[in-house]
Amino acid sequence: MKKEKSRLDEMQEQKMLHVEHNGYWIGYIGLAAAILIQILYYGPGCSEQIMGEFIVFMCLSAQTIIGCMKYGIWDRKLAPTWKVVVCGSLIAGAVGVVFNFLLLYVGERTLRECVTGAVRLGSSIFVCCFIGLTALLVTYRLRERKLERDDDNDEK
Repeated sequence: MKKEKSRLDEMQEQKMLHVEHNGYWIGYIGLAAAILIQILYYGPGCSEQIMGEFIVFMCLSAQTIIGCMKYGIWDRKLAPTWKVVVCGSLIAGAVGVVFNFLLLYVGERTLRECVTGAVRLGSSIFVCCFIGLTALLVTYRLRERKLERDDDNDEK
């Protein structure tokens, strides 16, 4: 089947992009919630139950990261700074602490085991996120410089 030219005018095209954007984020957040709820319900050994959702979630994540890096986009509202990297890592670590505490508490562990396990996992998540976001920040800055140089060369 031959792909036809879009029949939408500019305003309709913008509205369609907005609808698709909202659908993407509803699906993305829905997948994350489904994975977390299944882990809480079935326990930590439920990898077979969440494999499909996890694969789709990781594909969406990779597509978003690769697309943003390709076009030199960091975020719509946040600046690409070290403060954002640290705060984002802290938030991810805190979410990991709360989630793991709940998971261990449901598993009928002692309060001390719950706190210790949650803090260990939260610290690991913080470190991994910090390393990952730092790598993305450096990649973004390199890509942004390259795109600016290419624009300068095109103007000449």
